[in-house]
Amino acid sequence: MMPVTNHDKFVINAIFNPNYPLDFDGVSQADTSVSSQIEKQVIELKLLEAEGVRLAEHNYLTEAIECFTRAIEINPQQPSPYNNRAQAFQLQNRTNEANVDLNTAIELASSDNSHQKVLCLALTQRGILNRFLGKNEASLEDFQRAAELGSPFAKQQVLLTNPYAAACNEMLAKIFKQASGAQKHISFKFSPS
Repeated sequence: MMPVTNHDKFVINAIFNPNYPLDFDGVSQADTSVSSQIEKQVIELKLLEAEGVRLAEHNYLTEAIECFTRAIEINPQQPSPYNNRAQAFQLQNRTNEANVDLNTAIELASSDNSHQKVLCLALTQRGILNRFLGKNEASLEDFQRAAELGSPFAKQQVLLTNPYAAACNEMLAKIFKQASGAQKHISFKFSPS
């Protein structure tokens, strides 16, 4: 088999990428170098995040936070490590740091459609934190945004704040209690189909 020449590369590039510049070699070498560097960064970041999650699951929160911090140092524009570090901060009752990281994760994820899952998780997590801090309006706003992105938990939280759904739950509970003759209170949660 004959080696591929620069002319062959040029022709193949012109066929498969007609809108690209024709100086294939210059673009190719630069792209390959940058692409390789980005690939290594992404792999290192994912490994650090996976290690951080593993450590957090085993309750090594300080070490987990260190892993997430290193991942942030590698790529401060990536929202996922901020979201993960915020969760570890919350487990340590460090709500201020958690809130800062969640705000950063939400800001970064909102600017890029490829991070919608992280955005949904961060909004849900911030909704929980805001509720814990007594910021019910902010909590509801976060849950509504997360519900729009598909979070079942956030949808449930939004429904629980709806006075009509709460009244419906209460009426259903009374009806079932009377119908079954049960002595204890039964709680049903309304959820749309």
